[in-house]
Amino acid sequence: MELLVTVAYFCLVWLVFYKYQWLRFSLVWKFVVFGVYAAAVLTEVILLGQTTPYSKELVVERYVIPLAPEFGGLVSEVHAQANVPLKKGDPIFSMDKQTWEDQRDEAQAALDAAEYQKKSLQAKLADATLKLDEAKTLVAKQVMAARELPLRQDAVNDLTAQIAAMESTFGGLVAALDEANYNVEHATIVAPVDGYLVDFMLRPGAFIRIKQPVASFVSTDELYLLAAIDQRAAQWVKPGDSVHFALSMYPGRIFNAEVDHLIHATASAQIQVSATLPGMKSLKPSEYFFVKLKPVGDFSETPLVFGAGGLAAIFTSKSIDLVQVIRMIEIQSESILNYVYNPF
Repeated sequence: MELLVTVAYFCLVWLVFYKYQWLRFSLVWKFVVFGVYAAAVLTEVILLGQTTPYSKELVVERYVIPLAPEFGGLVSEVHAQANVPLKKGDPIFSMDKQTWEDQRDEAQAALDAAEYQKKSLQAKLADATLKLDEAKTLVAKQVMAARELPLRQDAVNDLTAQIAAMESTFGGLVAALDEANYNVEHATIVAPVDGYLVDFMLRPGAFIRIKQPVASFVSTDELYLLAAIDQRAAQWVKPGDSVHFALSMYPGRIFNAEVDHLIHATASAQIQVSATLPGMKSLKPSEYFFVKLKPVGDFSETPLVFGAGGLAAIFTSKSIDLVQVIRMIEIQSESILNYVYNPF
């Protein structure tokens, strides 16, 4: 845009002073022509660049959730399709759960058998306890021999120990049943949030390995914009600052947004963990910071498509009205230029 403005300005100078010679290109006019151009350049470099950051790298972003089943297995049925909206909890695909159902049935049968055995032992314990109480009464009356008491007490103690051992196994049996039920319930993978699938290629008969990502799920719960700005202008950017942005897919249209926050980190500056000491080649400072923006307004007629790119102008609290108007004209002009499509 700066190049186009420069070319247009000097074309105007050529037409006025050389082509039609409406004015004589005197020393005074030379100072005026080049003074105006120098003032415009300084305005662009100092005021516009510092107080109204301009980003030519803006993209519409959404959160993407990789779908990786917790268990491996054979895909038995596919319920969803790519690019079709889904609600949270809608089924996406099901895996063969016959093995897990068999494990659940086995665990349930083992638990039922243990409970039946426990009830049987409890009935025997009740009978043995009753016989022990009778023996104590009869021995006290000298109707029964005293040697019968230890025998009956041993029977009660033995049954009590068996019941205690049986109860100790119940925890493992219940855990096995819960795990089997969990596996059966999670045999069908459902949408984690509202959203849609992208390039969903899974079909019945495919075999999935454990925790292998098989699809990308795009969440529609939240949408935001990400814009790259020069670090020299980042110091004035604050949450809530007004933003105008334009998308290439909507030529001539200007939309509103506001600053959510400035991301105080860059990927190129991150040093990887290793046994090697960092050197000069490891230090790769970036010239840009990224700003997260929140779109403002109604976009029902102009949907913000995930991945769409464009431009953004941020109006900080340090920018004056004249500078804001210039920046508005600039972004509007560049948006109009999107009507020009170059297939080459």
